[in-house]
Amino acid sequence: MALEIYVLFINYLKLIKMEKLSIDLESNSVKAVFDNYIKDDDFKKFAVQILDKVKTSGKKKLLYDTRGLKVMAQSVQGWINEFWFPEANRLGISHMAFIIPESVFGQMSMEQTNSKKEKIGKINIEYFGNMDKAKEWLNKN
Repeated sequence: MALEIYVLFINYLKLIKMEKLSIDLESNSVKAVFDNYIKDDDFKKFAVQILDKVKTSGKKKLLYDTRGLKVMAQSVQGWINEFWFPEANRLGISHMAFIIPESVFGQMSMEQTNSKKEKIGKINIEYFGNMDKAKEWLNKN
């Protein structure tokens, strides 16, 4: 029983660490941090929270730290394309800077999801290897 409680607690801590959402004052953007693997439903909930943060903050730029992202399911990629991007465009999001994942699978997931969207709507998307370059780009635009 104690072991089960410990495992539940560790999983809860991982979930808390996995999803972080804030306003980044340096880049004047909504910052979202994705660490590790995230379940489809949790990812969708977090993505909607990002849109809610855009609405309440008035920020039109997003800074995504996806360095810890392991992989994203095809169903989530489809949901992002069908639901999330149209809503992001409607809200007037203008720029999205991605710090690319360290894992090859995470990189492929990010590129598959976002490559088509670079040409649709008014959202400018760029990929970066580090946080400083991403913030610099957001500040220029």
